[in-house]
Amino acid sequence: MKKIESCEVVNCIPTPSTCIDWFGGNIEFLEICQGDKLDNVIWEIVGKLQDLEGEDLSTFDIDPLLDICGQKAPSEIGITSILTLIKNNEVCLNDKIGTINDLLAELSLDSALNVNLKCYATRDNLGNVLSITRDQFDQLVVDNLCSHKGRIEGLEGLYTTLQNQVNNINITPLPTELSFATCINASVLPTSTQVVNTSTALCDLIDEVGTIVDIPAALSKTPADWNTNYGLIAGWDAAPSNWADNYGNLLLVIANLEARIEFMEENCCALTCDDVELGFTAIYNEDNTGVIIRFTSGAGTSIPNGFTDLGSTGTITDIDGNTETFNIDILDNLSGNETEVIISGLNLTGDLTITITSKIGTEGLTCEKCLTKVVKKATCDYCEICANGADNSSIVIVYETSGSTSASLYETTTSTTTTTTAAP
Repeated sequence: MKKIESCEVVNCIPTPSTCIDWFGGNIEFLEICQGDKLDNVIWEIVGKLQDLEGEDLSTFDIDPLLDICGQKAPSEIGITSILTLIKNNEVCLNDKIGTINDLLAELSLDSALNVNLKCYATRDNLGNVLSITRDQFDQLVVDNLCSHKGRIEGLEGLYTTLQNQVNNINITPLPTELSFATCINASVLPTSTQVVNTSTALCDLIDEVGTIVDIPAALSKTPADWNTNYGLIAGWDAAPSNWADNYGNLLLVIANLEARIEFMEENCCALTCDDVELGFTAIYNEDNTGVIIRFTSGAGTSIPNGFTDLGSTGTITDIDGNTETFNIDILDNLSGNETEVIISGLNLTGDLTITITSKIGTEGLTCEKCLTKVVKKATCDYCEICANGADNSSIVIVYETSGSTSASLYETTTSTTTTTTAAP
């Protein structure tokens, strides 16, 4: 143990007590030096400080004592001033602890909380937020924490299950493809399918149109004098760079040639009324109530293209001079159609004379021809075969029910009138 002697130094309190030699090192802020004699009371205090800071008190700092409760540093630092700081801090801390205890006591009371519960709030019928006590709030927090805990645990289990499933997949998942429709088909299909369809369609198009080598080769065959012959046509491309440009020029050439050919047809080799040939047959119908008239090629009808019927008419006259008039579209009968004229008001005991005034023409040209044919009387069953001959003659072969056959030659009178109408 340390040597105990009578206190004779400044650090000893002058009381009948013993002193102890200090060998704990210099403690400057306590003004204690190595070897000083200390009163046993001060010795105990220093010992307590050692318990707090360790054996080495040379680095002991009083700043923390000053920070507590906002105390000021003493003018002189010594053991007495430090004890005073500690005492003051003890009183201050005791007051703070008392204040905290009071606040904790208030929290334990059954009073309403003034906090924003947000999504946890309970409202009345008017939408007002209902008050909640501390116990209710604590219970609400615990309940929700437990609910979240259960959900998290469930998700953890689901995650583990899904992860195991993913780990067991041995294939590389494919990315989601964009689906769309194209002009090739109207179906909405994935990109990979549309690429295949488009490639197939492109190859088919190349087979039909030609390759990038075939097209320039075809363009090179364009006649060199086309720019000279057709260059003044509106829209003409003097330097076609692709097939579309060349095709546009080709259409212009065709349109130009078509117009020129049409002009030649109308002005150089125009048809006349002499080119219109007409012939018809006429027989009774099955019950002798009408006459069927046909204009056919076999009867001598030949109408050039471009000629149309302009209002042909006809008349059937009996032996008493009674007549039945009718309209007839000769062009329709050209294809084998027939026109039936009802003759119930005529005298059928004798021959009937059919006279047709045809009007056939084109824009600016009207050809009128008068055709006449005699139909034998219908008092007995017979049929006739008519044929036209040279010089507008015709022959009628009549087969009667008696089995006999007779042939009669009739003159067919034909007159032609040509009317020229100026083009509008």
